[in-house]
Amino acid sequence: MPQDLRKIRERKGMSLDKLASRSGISIATLIQYERGEQEIPVQDLGRLARVLYVDEWDINPRSSPPPRDQPPSKPRPPKRDAPPREGKKEKGEQKAKKPLRQSPPARDTQITHLLTLAARFDIDREALEEEIGKSLDELTQVEARHWNGQFMRRGAEEKPPKRPIDRKRAYLPEGVDGFELAYLQEQQEAGVPLHITLFDGQTFEGPVVGFGPYHILIREPDGDQVTLNKLAIAYYRKSGGAE
Repeated sequence: MPQDLRKIRERKGMSLDKLASRSGISIATLIQYERGEQEIPVQDLGRLARVLYVDEWDINPRSSPPPRDQPPSKPRPPKRDAPPREGKKEKGEQKAKKPLRQSPPARDTQITHLLTLAARFDIDREALEEEIGKSLDELTQVEARHWNGQFMRRGAEEKPPKRPIDRKRAYLPEGVDGFELAYLQEQQEAGVPLHITLFDGQTFEGPVVGFGPYHILIREPDGDQVTLNKLAIAYYRKSGGAE
């Protein structure tokens, strides 16, 4: 049964900022979708489904409006406590256990490091999530620390396969390998503009705002943000530099 976008996003533990960055849809538009003020078009349903790791039909095209604030209920009269029984507490009586603190979501740096370690063994994001059993966005800090340790120990015990020297990009567009991940991360942090050429001959230029397994989001000189599908990209390079 389809669910509202907000419920799916909260269940996946993803913030609005992260969803906007990965899907290429503005925060203002996402808020309208979650409040039911605007129906989600088919093309945006596909983007959101890929980022949230669900099927398109799992997302309700028009979310239910948020419930209105209800008037506060009248306070109930306080109950009278029963008089305490006389006598000492038994020695074997145990104190109530404190609830265990839940680990916060994994940091972006932990996820980046995990992808880099996995790439040494030719494991892309999709294969890594299949091995872990959940989306990387759902990992906690404790779980991410555990899997980083697993791959570090594996790297010490096994010899990773050698990569071709001339390899620059992932063979499969569905995965972001370690080289591409590190390259895009470096350009995004440095604010260096990329010159991107599509297979149809169109060109775009601007600094990287965000990226994921299927897209690169850049900001053009006029301030507009453009989402480019990786399947449509022939190659990209730093403006004025080599690929």
